[in-house]
Amino acid sequence: MAFIWIPPEPLRPTFGMLALSLLPIFFAGLAEDLGFGVSASRRLFAAMASATLAVLMLQIWVDRVDVPVVDHLFELAPLAIAFTVIASAGICNAFNLIDGLNGLAAATGILVALGLGGIALQAGDPGLANVAFALVPAILGFLVLNFPFGKIFLGDAGAYSMGHALVWTAIVVVARSAEVTPWAIVLVFFWPICDTLFAIYRRSRSGKHLGQPDQMHFHQLVMRGIEIAIVGRGRRHIANPLAAIALLFFIGIPVTAGVWLWDRPAAAAAAVVLFAAVFVGAYALGLRYFRKYARAHRKNRQVSKSERRAKARVR
Repeated sequence: MAFIWIPPEPLRPTFGMLALSLLPIFFAGLAEDLGFGVSASRRLFAAMASATLAVLMLQIWVDRVDVPVVDHLFELAPLAIAFTVIASAGICNAFNLIDGLNGLAAATGILVALGLGGIALQAGDPGLANVAFALVPAILGFLVLNFPFGKIFLGDAGAYSMGHALVWTAIVVVARSAEVTPWAIVLVFFWPICDTLFAIYRRSRSGKHLGQPDQMHFHQLVMRGIEIAIVGRGRRHIANPLAAIALLFFIGIPVTAGVWLWDRPAAAAAAVVLFAAVFVGAYALGLRYFRKYARAHRKNRQVSKSERRAKARVR
């Protein structure tokens, strides 16, 4: 028996238009999934096109960030709309970037949807909270087949579409309540945002093209760490879902903080800075561990080679 949930009447037109705005990024992602070679820059452009459609149809955008000087600048609608389009496209791309472990992107999406629903409830908007909560079973239906063995995958179409639906739900939450601070929304989306910004920094520093993929995301370090330290090499099929489980706790903490600090801009902003420092520090420690391990591994290989040569000379 199928179950179809329909948003309450006041919100039905809003989310009907939001569904229509998904089309550019969905089809761009689907084309990439089908092997038509849609470049990262073109997918980003499609995400911006979807965000622009959402702005035009919904007539809402991010018009404040709870930073006095910036809020004054955001009184200029073109500037605020440009920020909204870029931020929306960036978060869509962020969900695609964290889609590197079985269940990670989908579980993150569920936590984000729960966080947005919790904020909407506290802001006195139960109808919107129900919309956010309705995204949970929609994502969960995919997650049970994706985790732990990866029987199906989001692909670019799924990851970008989920990101677009979540970020625009968040924008509607902020637009419908002046009490909700955008910093709380940043906390709810903290993990995909931070991972993406750090990837941009990492690639820029190493001279790589920003659209060029690498194997240095936080979740990839955790997976390799589990593979080396716990399950052993050659067992990535076990390390992969274990890494996703290990990360959920760290992804959920900022989401919980966002719900808790939903109407406290200064505290929420301070929490963003704190979590960012922890993220970078933990990443640096992990990278240091792998470099130390790599040096020890090379040294052991050199010793083994020397021992084999010595034995060959004796013979």
